[in-house]
Amino acid sequence: MHWNPAKRWGILLIILVLLGLVGCQGSSLSASDSVASVSKTSTITYTPTATHTRTPANTITPQPSRTPTITPTPYRTLSPTSTTTQASLTPAVLFPYEDINGKVVDWSYFHVTEIGYNYLDEVNDLWAFMAFQLLDRAIHQRNFTFLGETITIYYLNVTHEFNGEMLQIQLVLGGTSGADVLVEDIPADGSAYVQIQVRGSNDDFAPYVTHRDANRAYEYRESAYPLVFLTELQTILASLPDEIILLADHPILFPHDDWAQIKLDMSRVSYLTARYQPFFEIDDYDRLADQSDFAYALRDFILDGEAMPTGIYAFSSQTLIIITGE
Repeated sequence: MHWNPAKRWGILLIILVLLGLVGCQGSSLSASDSVASVSKTSTITYTPTATHTRTPANTITPQPSRTPTITPTPYRTLSPTSTTTQASLTPAVLFPYEDINGKVVDWSYFHVTEIGYNYLDEVNDLWAFMAFQLLDRAIHQRNFTFLGETITIYYLNVTHEFNGEMLQIQLVLGGTSGADVLVEDIPADGSAYVQIQVRGSNDDFAPYVTHRDANRAYEYRESAYPLVFLTELQTILASLPDEIILLADHPILFPHDDWAQIKLDMSRVSYLTARYQPFFEIDDYDRLADQSDFAYALRDFILDGEAMPTGIYAFSSQTLIIITGE
C-alpha cells in the first residue's frame, strides 16, 4: 500500500498527541498517589496547649476564736467607813406629794432631766433627779485616794427604793483635800459649799425646769438656788421636820469626749473628785478606765427597769432639793 507522505505525517502527529495525553494522565495519578501516601504515613504530633485551671482565690483561714472566760466577781461596792459624826437613826417619813407632771414623788421616784446619744445611737449622756429617804440628820464622811492625794468625802446616809427593795445609798455632797477633815475645818473654798433649796409641800416641783435653772452659768443662776456652807446644811438638817423628801440631780453617764476634762477637774478640784468618783472605774494608775458598774446598772434601771444589785453605793448631788411635809 502506498502511503501518502502527508497522510503519514498526520498519523504520526496523532500518535504523538495520544502518547502525550497518556503521559500527562500517568503523571497526574502519580502526584495524587504521592500526596495520598504522604498523608497516610505522616504522624500528627499534638502540641500540648496550656489549660487554665481555676484555683480558688486566696482566703483567710480563720484563727480559732478565744472564748472569754467569765470569772464571777463580787459586784463592786463602796466600802463603808466609820464616821466621826455619831447620829441616831431617824428615818424621814413619807407624805403625799406629786411633781408638776402628776407623778407621785416617793422613795422610788426618779426623773430623767437630760439625755444624749452618741453616733451609735447609744445613751452616753444621762442626768436624773432621784428621791431619797434620809436616815439620820448628820453629814458623814469617808476617805478616798486619787492621784496620790487623800480626799475627805462628805455624804448623807439615805436609801432609795429599787423595784420594791430599799437599798442604802451614800448621797455625796462634796469633798476636800486631806484625810478625816471635819466639816468645821473645811477651807473657805468651793469644797465648803453645796447648792441647795428647801421647799414646802405646797410648792410645785418641775424636775426639768429645776435642772435647767439650777445649772445655768453662775452669773445667770437664780437666787432660788443658793450655795450654802456644809456647816449651814448641818444646821438645816437638825431643824427639819419628820416628813422630808430629798431630791438630788446629777449626771450619771458622761460623753466619752468629756472624760479628759473630767479627769483634769478631778485632779484640781477636790469636791468634783468626790462627786465624780462613784460613776467611774479608776485603774491602778488613776486613769478613768470606764464608767462604773453602778453607773451602768443605774442606767439600765432607769431606762429599762432592770434590777439593781444589792450593795452600798453612792449617788451625788449637784443640786439638792429638800421638800418638807409641814
